[in-house]
Amino acid sequence: MEIRLKIDRLWLEVEKHSMEKLLRRYKQWEAATLERAKKAKDLRSLRELYYELGERWEWDQVTGEWLSKGKPLDAVSFIMRVPGLEPGKTRYVIYAVMAYSKGFTDQFDHLGDKERVILERDDATGKIVVWSTTGHGALDLHPTDLSEFGTLENIVKKCHLVAQPGDHALRLSLPLEISRGWNLQQRLWMIASGNTEFTWRTITVVCPEDLEASLDFRFHRYANSVISLERVWKKLGSDPSFVGRSLPPELRSRNKASLRKVEGLLHILWFKPPAHQLRPAQAVYDEFKNIPDPTELETTLIPYLSELVFALNDVIEKAKYLKWKSVVEQKGYTPESLFDKINITGMAREALVVALDDILKEHTLAYIAYPERATMVGKILRIVLGLLVLPVRIGAAFTTTLSCWFKDKILSRLRFRSSEEPSSEETVEPIDSVHTA
Repeated sequence: MEIRLKIDRLWLEVEKHSMEKLLRRYKQWEAATLERAKKAKDLRSLRELYYELGERWEWDQVTGEWLSKGKPLDAVSFIMRVPGLEPGKTRYVIYAVMAYSKGFTDQFDHLGDKERVILERDDATGKIVVWSTTGHGALDLHPTDLSEFGTLENIVKKCHLVAQPGDHALRLSLPLEISRGWNLQQRLWMIASGNTEFTWRTITVVCPEDLEASLDFRFHRYANSVISLERVWKKLGSDPSFVGRSLPPELRSRNKASLRKVEGLLHILWFKPPAHQLRPAQAVYDEFKNIPDPTELETTLIPYLSELVFALNDVIEKAKYLKWKSVVEQKGYTPESLFDKINITGMAREALVVALDDILKEHTLAYIAYPERATMVGKILRIVLGLLVLPVRIGAAFTTTLSCWFKDKILSRLRFRSSEEPSSEETVEPIDSVHTA
């Protein structure tokens, strides 16, 4: 599956020069790192070097290789399937990982932005809506209806992604042939894209089936375990048979304490990256599992906690395994390949698996797919950016258009007039000749 990516050509020119600078810095870092590794006397000193480089060294290496061999603004896309917050709905998170330097910087510790758009499909009615990113990870306040496209595959085929500098955002734009049906918001975003020149890229999209079946990266199972745990927690917390006054005070107090522990865990599950959730999740599960005489409420929660720990551990370990497997396959150490069914280049393969691992370390579940679960600060930021980004971009587009018109019309006329006037040397010479005569 492929999707078109629309890129500002001015941004592309900036990246060509910026990537040359980053490439020189990467080569220096690579040479220095290899030299230190060669000077290692034993495995202990090699291990010390590894710890000193830190957990980000794989990211630095993959980024550097992409900058070395790839084109400016190379990108790879993938789609993660997750359950909706309401039963009967499914969400799809389209991530685009772009190899760019974020402007004039001396760092190469990232592959540009890992930005996303979120689609939600109602399995019963077939209605599909999308939230694009306005800026700095904040999503649209109101979704755009894409039901006329019918399927996710059709949306990817007919729509395109728009990436522009300075926004840290990604938008899913509708095809021009149906522009007559656009609403006011869609038309304003079209104006906000400006009249500058754009270039088009066709990038590969790794579909959810490839992630889940071929790569066995089951993020859907993990997200579903979190939502299921929250649903049963709410149900138990509102059931009088577990927390009602008819229960003995000691049993009622114990049930409430258990519910508070799960509530604290749910806060971590929504607002901490998955890589930092395993220890607290395992601790709560072990505590419930080892209770000698669990209450009915605790007995009900144990299977959900068990599923959560298994699914969370599986997705974290699978991301680590995919990184290791991509390196082993590239070096030719194994004839088997997990990526045979996925038609992407070697560099895009490495970027994909490193991005998956990086998302688990940096992005929370609320950020990835559930903006409704954002913190209060996140919700305020979403409202502020949702109200300000579009007018600011429209103003910037107008300023750019006015500037281009001024350069084309006014300055060109001034140059034409100056070219018609004689130079200072030509005016002086005839006057001198008259006086001499």
